[in-house]
Amino acid sequence: MSMPPDGNLAPGVHRSTPDKHYSRTIIFIDEIARQEPHETSTSVDIFSHDGIRWYCQVRCGERKTQPMGPFTKREAERVQEARRTRIAQKGTAWLVFERTGEDW
Repeated sequence: MSMPPDGNLAPGVHRSTPDKHYSRTIIFIDEIARQEPHETSTSVDIFSHDGIRWYCQVRCGERKTQPMGPFTKREAERVQEARRTRIAQKGTAWLVFERTGEDW
């Protein structure tokens, strides 16, 4: 649904401010769970700095992927679900994590 240029949905309807950050914890299938470190939690987050442009990022312990986006909130939720499903099926070995100071 596209919004008019002034940002109002319809007369008398006001847009509520969306939450700025969502996260879903990954539930691994047994085979994948055995390959992943037990102390490492993995989540697929969507976030927005302005409530308009949304990004999707995977966090695995202290590591994180580069944010994908920008998307609409609905598109970011779809990407989040697709990545969550793929991680649950295949683990995190296929992901490319950003380099941190510990990686050097």
